[in-house]
Amino acid sequence: MSTTTPDGRSDDPTGRRGLVRPLRLLSLRARITIGSTAIAAVVIVLLVLVMRFQVVSVVANATRTLLDADADPYVATLEVDSDPDLSQPGNAQLVAVVSPSGDIVLSTMPGRLERALGSLTEEQAGTRVIDVANSQYRIVVEHPINRAGRWTVVAARNSQAEALVVDDLTTTLSLTGLAILIAFGVASWVLATTALRPVNRMRREAERLSVAPERAELPVGPAQDELASLATTLNAFLARTRQATERERQMVSDASHELRTPLAILTTQLDLASLDGDDAVALAAHIERAKHSVARLSRLANDLLALSRIEESERREQDGAEQPTTGWSDLGDEVMAAVDRVRLIASAKDVTVDFDLEAPVTVGGSGPGIGGGTVEPRYRLDTGGMAQLVTNIAGNAVAALPRGGGIFVSWRSAEGEGVLQITDDGPGVPESFIPVAFDRFTRPDEARKSRPNPDPATGAIAMPGGSGLGLAIVRAIAERAGGTASLRNVRSGGLEVTVRIPTADERRSAQ
Repeated sequence: MSTTTPDGRSDDPTGRRGLVRPLRLLSLRARITIGSTAIAAVVIVLLVLVMRFQVVSVVANATRTLLDADADPYVATLEVDSDPDLSQPGNAQLVAVVSPSGDIVLSTMPGRLERALGSLTEEQAGTRVIDVANSQYRIVVEHPINRAGRWTVVAARNSQAEALVVDDLTTTLSLTGLAILIAFGVASWVLATTALRPVNRMRREAERLSVAPERAELPVGPAQDELASLATTLNAFLARTRQATERERQMVSDASHELRTPLAILTTQLDLASLDGDDAVALAAHIERAKHSVARLSRLANDLLALSRIEESERREQDGAEQPTTGWSDLGDEVMAAVDRVRLIASAKDVTVDFDLEAPVTVGGSGPGIGGGTVEPRYRLDTGGMAQLVTNIAGNAVAALPRGGGIFVSWRSAEGEGVLQITDDGPGVPESFIPVAFDRFTRPDEARKSRPNPDPATGAIAMPGGSGLGLAIVRAIAERAGGTASLRNVRSGGLEVTVRIPTADERRSAQ
């Protein structure tokens, strides 16, 4: 159903379709050929018109020159002789001489033009075109003067000869222009077909994407032209899309696998709680264990949400969104705040958490600290990302450490980068776990897992189990900021996790 806008126009889509120009229904090759041929036709027509104008001008000047040549001998004679003996003009020359008394002394004019000589004696000297009996003549009029008085010399030529010359030349130019236009149209069609051949290959390859999207890639021609740039850009877009799709598919698969076990455990715990409804002690134990399962599910959901947000930010940056930067001191403040939050968790196990901030060296000064002429380094990492780095790494350490353990957090500025380093004095991890430590849903063996019940030997207390996403989030945050994350076992015992973030200037020069 059509409606009418306030300005009186109809927004009926069928009406808009009816206004579509026929050219829009043609192929791109046809539109290119028609457009270029139309432009060439306009240029050729203009050239023909200009050349016709030039030819008309040249022929007219030539005729005037001939007329002057016909009249000049008689003018020269009459200027010096008042009783001249005038000879007859040459063949095909139209010349007439009228005496001061109005008598025609000499004339080779046709009768219809000779009858107009009387009026020409009163005309001023010069060249003009006159119409006589449906014929056009270009004439030159001269008025030589001698002792006998004012004479009149008239030379004439039929303008139809000029028109014939101009028309013949115009016809020749038109036929030549038409031949050139046809050749240009054919050449445009061939060139458009050749130029669009890579586009057709790209179209055919794009059709294959629906059959084998994981392997198909648009062809990039050897020429460094716009089509090659387009194919390269689309291939990069397809690669990013495939990577994002694969990541999402993997995340859904891993998340469903990870959620299945705690949900099954939680269901079992609730079933057991319903069976032990009459036993208050057993019911309390079931509820407590169910709380730990819920806490684990909550942590898994939060970690998945954090990863999803990081990947969404990466996609926005790839599309051109500007990533904000944060100064070293603001990130240092967030490190201290995050350490305070970790201490609240660590206090339940008497784990100590210390930190150290090593500020950039003053430019032009002799001691450490930000001041003087120092330009504070900035990093493409926000305070929320720094908080997640400290909380995830230190939180994992707290869960793995025995009672009375220690954690040390440092944030320092090195040359061209900021370094966050978190070290604990716990049992470390197996060497086989280090290569996959930052992969999603990977966990070390029991040496780094929290136990479901207090362990008298180590003093570990029951804490929600890890999701296996903490270090994956750490790596994602570091890579988004252009940095790296690594871990290693310390010889003296414990685990050291290092995150290196380049300054904003360093990252921009690397790109």
